[in-house]
Amino acid sequence: MTRQIEEKDYEGLEKYAGIIQNSSQQAMDLLMNLLEWSRSQTGRMDFSPVSVRISLLIEQATELFTTTAYEKSITIYTEVPASLTVKADKAMINTILRNLLSNAIKYTNTGGEVVISASQKSNESLISVSDNGIGIKQNVIDKLFRIDENHSTMGTNNELGTGLGLILCKEFVEKHGGKIWVESELGKGSCFSFTIPKN
Repeated sequence: MTRQIEEKDYEGLEKYAGIIQNSSQQAMDLLMNLLEWSRSQTGRMDFSPVSVRISLLIEQATELFTTTAYEKSITIYTEVPASLTVKADKAMINTILRNLLSNAIKYTNTGGEVVISASQKSNESLISVSDNGIGIKQNVIDKLFRIDENHSTMGTNNELGTGLGLILCKEFVEKHGGKIWVESELGKGSCFSFTIPKN
């Protein structure tokens, strides 16, 4: 970057700034997941459910990825009732949303769409993050939530993954007594959904 500035090569400067930003984001994602995983495994992560509006948590998660989505011209839509509240641990739900949203953007092509939706069922809340990206092969789906089958795939812009994010999501969802699953079709996108029981 220093050389690009000296040579007044602003196009090259923008390119390297983008590379540095992507690398930094990947490193941050990995460190956050490793930290939360280690705290969870050593029993040092508190589980403190409180009543919170899910729209607020989704808004906070979405703000984290505004720049990343903008760089790939990806539009993020939310379909969440403003009044929908859940009894949940905010830090854990933030981690789940952060990982699902990061993956949706990572595996969606430039110009694509990501939709975050939430609804209230009779005894649980259902939250989904769907995209119109590259989709997932069936044999890979079977490995996504398993620690003994750690699997990671390059994103549409060669973004790196660790395979740890979805394992964390599964653990945190199950801590709430909920379930997490994915429906996907190659070339058409994926939809990751999880539930939070009402009680």
